[in-house]
Amino acid sequence: MSAVVPLILLGIRWILAKLYLYGLVPSSLAKLMNLNNKQQQQSQTPSSCCSNDDGELKRRSKTSSSSTSSTSSIVVKEIQSEKEFDELLSKNEIVVVKFTASWCKPCHNIQPHYQKKCEEYPQCDFLLLDVDELDTIAAKYKVAMMPTFLILQGNDGTVTATYRGSNEFELDAFLKENLPSS
Repeated sequence: MSAVVPLILLGIRWILAKLYLYGLVPSSLAKLMNLNNKQQQQSQTPSSCCSNDDGELKRRSKTSSSSTSSTSSIVVKEIQSEKEFDELLSKNEIVVVKFTASWCKPCHNIQPHYQKKCEEYPQCDFLLLDVDELDTIAAKYKVAMMPTFLILQGNDGTVTATYRGSNEFELDAFLKENLPSS
């Protein structure tokens, strides 16, 4: 019962964050509720990183992914639709998926490290999937915590390994243990 109030407040903050993205919340309220953190995220995020809450980076992700081959990735690819996700699964033998949310601070903090890892494992595709945008995929894989990292194999997307959290050392160990070395 004591968790109800924080959950309600978290829900209100999430709604306000979504409304702020559409320009429906005054900047003074956004600043008060720390919704206006795009500048902070951009300063923490390297230019090659693909964040899920900035339109410019989304476009860069799409153009970068079209210039790379379908079997290797040097950029994290942000998934925009279920169809795109299914196509990537069918084309690639091993896929690493980071389930994230625009409101998740640990997700944003681990993103630059996740980008570096994608460069270390060019034989695998590294994907970024927003659970609020593609909730059916998140539900299919029973994702309840962000960030969650899954390693999927084969056309059917069989889960071979799961890591939940944002510790860089644990993510390194998880990838090293479950991905083939380059």
